[in-house]
Amino acid sequence: MRYFALFNTLAGSIDILDQGIVEGLKTLQAAGSQQLLQIRTRTPRSVPLDDAVTSYLDRRGYLFESLDEERVQARLLYDEMLRFHRQVVRQPLAIIPSYNCDLKCPYCWQRLYDMDSPIMSEETAERLFEALPQVIGRSPDQPVDLAIFGGEPLQDVPALRERVLQLLDLSTAAGFSTKIISNGVGLAAAAPHIAGKVESVQVTIDGPAEVHRRRRPLPHGDSFTAMANGVDAVLTHRIPVHVRVNVDVTNLPTLPALVDFARDRGWVGSGLVDFHLAPVKNHNLRKETNLEGTLLDEVLALSDRHEQMSIFEMTGFPGIKYFEGFQESGLFSLHRFFNCEAQINFFAFDLHGDIYACWDAAGITDLSVGRFLPDVEMYERRLNMWRRRTALDIGGCEGCTSQPHCGGGCQFLALEHTNSFFSPNCDSMIEGYVRSIERNATWLLERAQAGDHAVGLVTSDGVISPVEREFGLVEIGGVNLAVNCG
Repeated sequence: MRYFALFNTLAGSIDILDQGIVEGLKTLQAAGSQQLLQIRTRTPRSVPLDDAVTSYLDRRGYLFESLDEERVQARLLYDEMLRFHRQVVRQPLAIIPSYNCDLKCPYCWQRLYDMDSPIMSEETAERLFEALPQVIGRSPDQPVDLAIFGGEPLQDVPALRERVLQLLDLSTAAGFSTKIISNGVGLAAAAPHIAGKVESVQVTIDGPAEVHRRRRPLPHGDSFTAMANGVDAVLTHRIPVHVRVNVDVTNLPTLPALVDFARDRGWVGSGLVDFHLAPVKNHNLRKETNLEGTLLDEVLALSDRHEQMSIFEMTGFPGIKYFEGFQESGLFSLHRFFNCEAQINFFAFDLHGDIYACWDAAGITDLSVGRFLPDVEMYERRLNMWRRRTALDIGGCEGCTSQPHCGGGCQFLALEHTNSFFSPNCDSMIEGYVRSIERNATWLLERAQAGDHAVGLVTSDGVISPVEREFGLVEIGGVNLAVNCG
């Protein structure tokens, strides 16, 4: 017998159907809105599907009388989910004590904008923490995750190190969780100073030595050896390390060799190091890159051939990530209609006293959303351009299957490539879902037949395994809802 997966990104529901139900749905769709209206009002009619089946599929959110009804439901869900996210997610913050960096990575968006700067002053750091309550407006029990970013914050420069340590002390005093995002070159020298002050460090490694040195060059130096020694150094202080790999088609084939290096170094299995993939984003308008869906296919193919790839979390490929979460919990990601934390509650603060709503926008003053020096001043119109962006208002997203989850893609990239916030910038969301369903077809059918997961089974014999929970995470608490740039 042939089966099909019916996946509703709006409702966060998935059911397995047989051929008879699929044909019945096609007939129902061709009959138009009046047929569904008759089904819902239970008026006499001849319908292609059993009452119990249509009632179940309607309750699961698959059936709409019209596009207008779907739009109304989507808008209601967006408003509710935005409110819900802002209530339950952690408060993410970033501080940029300097835009200066010692590497010259060719894909870095900051290089394209010629960013450089001096170092944040002691007084500015103090003023920033005094101003925070006026900016973020969090509830007393809402946890805060603060990242120290750059530029490169761990360069072996005394004034910069002093500022980073001050920021870590101020963060600890405020009760914040702390992380440093580093290229790793200055990590070995910094390790004894940040030990006991920071909860984790993120380091980017783009492949084995020769690949990393080429993609992340250190003028007159060796970026790979310095980085690897730095990771070793922080591990001796039991500081967890999150390894990010900026991946594209050029370095992807070398990643199994990187894993071999990490195993030989003792990082894999240490319990202190994790690894995740993040697709390289195209910030260069004069350069074309492979579509993320194409890159995803190549990542999956490489994973099938090399067991080393199993250590990488697929954080940067949201469709894969969200399906894996569904397998573990029975819950799909919230239907968000927004792309990342820039639409929720993220703020970045830099050494100049400017405030930003997006990691990538930081340093471009025309995109700042406020200032904290000398006093707090928020630019509400600019802030709302970030906070209120939704796929529901992007014309190019109309009718797209991934609209409820992808939020129209990265807002900053849309602005770079089209000069408008309200243009789509498509990622690999829907391809990730499709590949996940294809690669887990047997698992989905087994779960549906067993009735032991959030996968329903509907056949010509009726609703065999119903899923009683409605609309994904709406009624569930305590779930990690992080939305970030990977």
